[in-house]
Formats: sequence, C-alpha cells, structure tokens
Amino acid sequence: MVSIFPLITIFAPLLGTLLISLFWRDLGDRVARLGIAALWCSALTSLATLAVVLSGDTIQLALIGTPSGTMTYTVMVDRLAAVMMALISLVSLIIHVYSERYMVGDAGYVRFFALLGGLTFVLLSLVSSGNLFWLFVCWHLVTWLLATLLVCNPDSRAARDAGQKTFWVQSLGDAAFAVALLVLYGSYGTWDMTDLFARLQAAPALLTVWPGLQWECDVPLVVTLLLVLSVMTKSAQFPFHFWLIGTIEAPTPVSALMHAGIVNAGGFLVNRLAPLFGLAPTTLHLMFVIGGITALIGATAMLTQTSVKRRLVYSTMGQMGYMVMECGLGAFALGRS
Repeated sequence: MVSIFPLITIFAPLLGTLLISLFWRDLGDRVARLGIAALWCSALTSLATLAVVLSGDTIQLALIGTPSGTMTYTVMVDRLAAVMMALISLVSLIIHVYSERYMVGDAGYVRFFALLGGLTFVLLSLVSSGNLFWLFVCWHLVTWLLATLLVCNPDSRAARDAGQKTFWVQSLGDAAFAVALLVLYGSYGTWDMTDLFARLQAAPALLTVWPGLQWECDVPLVVTLLLVLSVMTKSAQFPFHFWLIGTIEAPTPVSALMHAGIVNAGGFLVNRLAPLFGLAPTTLHLMFVIGGITALIGATAMLTQTSVKRRLVYSTMGQMGYMVMECGLGAFALGRS
C-alpha cells in the first residue's frame, strides 16, 4: 500500500504535463492551476513517502522488465532519494504557484507550464532510479529540458545563445556519463545499482586498455573520472562554469528551479554512487581540488558584481564548489543511510 506514495509523487507532474499538452486550447491560462494541482499531489505524497522511509525500509519497485534485468526500470526510494523527492516537489510547487501570475501575458505561458511539469517529473525519476541506465536517460533529459526552458523567449538572441551553450556543455558531460556506463557494464555486466555495488565490493575489476598490451587500468578509477566530468558540467564547476553565467537571461522561475535544484544533481550523483567513488581515492582528491577552485572563484566574483542576478549566479557557483569539496572529502553518510 505504501508503495503507491512514491509512484504518485513521481507521476503526478507527468500527468499534469500530459493534460496540459492535450487540453491547453480549452484551458487557456487555467493550465497553471492544473500544474499546481498536480504538484500539490506530488508534494503531499513526497512527504508521506519520506515519513514511510524514515520509519521503515527502502521502497523498491520494478516497473518495467524483470526485477533482475539489465534494463529494468526500478524505483528505489531510500533516505537519500526520499529527501531529494520532497525537496524537488516542494520547490517545484512553490515555483508553479509563483509562476501563475509572473508568466501571465507571456507568449509561451502554456509551453512553460508543460515543460516545468515535465522537468519536475524527470528530476523525480532521476533521484528515485535504481538502475544506472535509466538514471542516465533522466540525466540527459534534464540537459535537454533545461536548455529548452532557458529559451522561453526565442526572440532574445542572448537567451538562444544561453540555451545552446548550456546544451552543448552539459552534453559533453552526458557523453562522458555514457562512456562510464559502457565501461561499467563491460566490467560487471549490470546496471542495477544493488547488484553493481555488491559486485564492486566483491572484486574491483581491471580494464585492459588495448588487447595484447600489458596495461590495465582500475575500473572504479576510470569510471569515476568520467563521472566527475559529468558532475563538473552539470554542477557548473571550473572550467565549465561559464554556461551558468548565461542563464541570467532566463525567466526568474527557471532560474529559481535551476539554482535550487538542477545544479545539485552532481552532488546527488556522487552520493548515490558513493560505494563506487569510495573505491577511487584519487578521484576524491581531484574533486576536492576542483571544488575548492570553483568555490574560491565563485565567492570572489560574487563580491564584484552589482547585478542581483549575477550575484546569485556566482553565489550558486561558489556553493556548488563547496558541495563538490564535501563529496571529495568522502562525506557520504546521507547517501549510505
């Protein structure tokens, strides 16, 4: 019975998006109310999910495929996922309510609420995924949806440039994530996180760089280095932080969702894959250095800005640097509990 709570949390925003897409001609400006109603359902059930998980065990459901299948779409809600789901749904609800009047008169009003609900669904699916393949699919969908939302005003050349820059920078990280998935599957034969972590602990594998050569690499090291590149692009780490600066052209609700949620995806990924990163201390040291440089640049640049939006951008950059530094120190208690 309790397993229905996370499903409503995840799929309510998707249902709202589908209804908006189908009936927007009849609804007109009332599409905002439909989106808000969907987020109320999502937010309330996310709190119920959090209460259930805190008082009991992890909720795990196989929705598509067999429970042990490689491509199975698995919902895995532990304490980390439950906390993230509550934060995402509550922040998105606030943004929906704020946007109802803020976006009035905008030519892309209906499109904005459809995309906002869709992005919320993808973020909730990302943090609750128990399979790395589906997590990657959601990871790339976030890139595409964020770039699309940034171009809410297609007549603005600055907005178009910001959307394109965001898409290509984050796509670079997505490509690294895809290569990491292939290496993991080639070495361990699974993308299911539970099985993967068990096999990692049993025997960390070695990767042969080229057949016939006596040169092997540590798989956890190679994979985590690739994933760090993906974290750097998604969480605006130096030297990939420049895409974040261009997002000041986005509407305020988009900026709020991005600064409050999307850029935190890198930290979530590291915490979710803590058993893997724990086997690669070199990667953790590198993350600490990258995070420190990013935090220093962000905090220093923020002090020189006169625009409130630009101060927010550099403040977010600095905070993301601190987050990556924390991950580099191996602070994975939340992710493992």
